[in-house]
Amino acid sequence: MRLLAQTLVGLLALVAAGPTPSSPPVVSGTLQVGNRLTASPGRWSSVHTVAYAYQWYRCNAVGTRCSAIRGATSGGYSEVPRDAGHTLGLTVRGSDPGGVTSSYSALVGVIAPRTAPTAPVGQPALSGEAIVGRSLTVATPLWTAGGADPVYAWRRCNANGRVCGRIAGASGPSYTLTSADAGRVVIATVSAEGSTVLSRSAGPTRAKPGPLATALPAIAGTLQQGAKLTASAGSWSGSGTITYAYQWYRCDDVGAHCSAVRGATRGTYTQVAADVGHTLGLTVRATDATGTTTTYAPLAGTISAAGGLAASAQPTLRGPATVGATLKVAPGGWTATPSSFTYGWLRCNANGRLCTAIAGATTDSYTVTTDDAGHTLVATVTATAGTSVVPVLAVASPVVGS
Repeated sequence: MRLLAQTLVGLLALVAAGPTPSSPPVVSGTLQVGNRLTASPGRWSSVHTVAYAYQWYRCNAVGTRCSAIRGATSGGYSEVPRDAGHTLGLTVRGSDPGGVTSSYSALVGVIAPRTAPTAPVGQPALSGEAIVGRSLTVATPLWTAGGADPVYAWRRCNANGRVCGRIAGASGPSYTLTSADAGRVVIATVSAEGSTVLSRSAGPTRAKPGPLATALPAIAGTLQQGAKLTASAGSWSGSGTITYAYQWYRCDDVGAHCSAVRGATRGTYTQVAADVGHTLGLTVRATDATGTTTTYAPLAGTISAAGGLAASAQPTLRGPATVGATLKVAPGGWTATPSSFTYGWLRCNANGRLCTAIAGATTDSYTVTTDDAGHTLVATVTATAGTSVVPVLAVASPVVGS
């Protein structure tokens, strides 16, 4: 019964972040004042029923300076005169009992005035794989009237398909992706007879063949000998069906000297006596039609002996991982209520491994410094309950940016 309860706790923690979007929302309709646009929420994965909430935004022609459109909170939107010359954004929030997650449509527009002689009927698709060195081609748009020769341009946007800048020299129907596009969304713009339409976005662009991880793998469950841990593969963008392979590792208490655990190649792992006092690592290899990509879950541990105090959910960090910002640690969940906590902070490599202690960092908050740029940060939380003193690592931060 105890193992069953621990497994249930792990599964609950696994879904605590809310549903996972697997494809973005899509907007359809004629991009002209007086017409109505219709949104589909995209595809989502969850063990529960997902509820959707919508918010439309009005942005400038390159997807910046966006502001929420008051009252535009349904799956349809009627374009008004104020939208002319602007793009529209759509955010869909999917919620389940575990939480709320946001997903973003491609920018929609540019919206034509009501009096325009021609307007785009929907957004043209892009063909090709979003991989550095490969080419994307924009389909010929459909227009309400006219058929003048189109003029092309290409734009590089942030990972949500917003805040776009023109790519110099890209002026044809096809564009070959470069290293500057890695991790970015790329769109085409097509103009004809005074109207411009943005393509649906391609990306985020992968630096090499294989799927791109958009959310890291995660480990859930009680960190204790005899309990079962459950892995999430994370979220991925790729070509066709994506399959996953797992490998668990046993590491020392700061994520060094890792060795593969023989036979531990599934999405679950039952902790054994040899794990006590160690951390566990997990590597996920995702394979799609183009190749294989490897990524890493944050370290889990240290693992407690059977029968004593143990972490039932890892501590988490709150705050942006940028120089000058402050991170604060939440103490996570425990099998018994601790009477006190002490803290430390570690600076780790980009994969959340090979960590070293940060001198003087001994509280539940930490101000990120220039020394942390390019690294991940991990808090150590040591809980005391009676005679039990148990250290555990927080889930690592993203790689610190400047």
